[in-house]
Amino acid sequence: MGQQPSLPGPPGTKFRVIGAGMSRTGTKTFNEALTILLKGPVHDSGIQSLGGPMDQISAWLQIMALAPKAVSFSDQKKLDWLLSSVLDGYVATMDCPAATLTPEIMRVYPDAIVIATTRDEESWWRSMQHLNNMMCTWHLPLVVLFLRKSQVYGLWMLRFSGIMQWRYKSEGIQEDTLRNHEKHLRDVVPPEKLFFYNVSEGWEPLCRILNAPIPDVPFPHNNNKMDASKVVRDHVVAGIMSWIFVLSAFAVGIWLWRSCYSRYFS
Repeated sequence: MGQQPSLPGPPGTKFRVIGAGMSRTGTKTFNEALTILLKGPVHDSGIQSLGGPMDQISAWLQIMALAPKAVSFSDQKKLDWLLSSVLDGYVATMDCPAATLTPEIMRVYPDAIVIATTRDEESWWRSMQHLNNMMCTWHLPLVVLFLRKSQVYGLWMLRFSGIMQWRYKSEGIQEDTLRNHEKHLRDVVPPEKLFFYNVSEGWEPLCRILNAPIPDVPFPHNNNKMDASKVVRDHVVAGIMSWIFVLSAFAVGIWLWRSCYSRYFS
């Protein structure tokens, strides 16, 4: 769990929680915990916007492009509609890019509470650097060039960089991003709706926030460094296989062309 796209629930599913924690703050563990407590699907915006159905990928790309310039009433209404189109049917959302759009999501779901997963800045930055080192290599976009959903990665990164510049005046995720993001949340979210939560604390504080009984199951632990490495490795393997297929098809095409040429023109 936590690394696969999720499907929305039935009509009438109530959206209850905006998971506003920055990436690498235990969001995948939080995803699984909320799924258990709220008994419904959670929208992991990172997974859904990069590996979900194509309509959700397209909608998130539109959201990221529109949000920084949605000043007019019509643009704001369009942004509201796009957000509801990807989040309706879920009990919560989390991770980036949704976490960076907390005020906009609050406008669509004013009754939802905001829970930001957090951790100490030093360990967060080490974890984020590990992820960046895997995801931002020069060869990764080339390797996954022929994987349909992975082709949006470059555009996703470009638009997410625009979000970071607009919201935090930052060139991408930096060492002080976690601090700036949490300050932003304190500035824009009413205190009675904002909660900070460290997944290392387990069930009790989260259940207290949600006014839910502690479930009789172990607290989940998801998406450590090895999990993230496996996701990237799987994409690389799939990308290499796609290159082998394309090059093999090209070689067969050349062989057929040469065979036909020699038959009819020699």
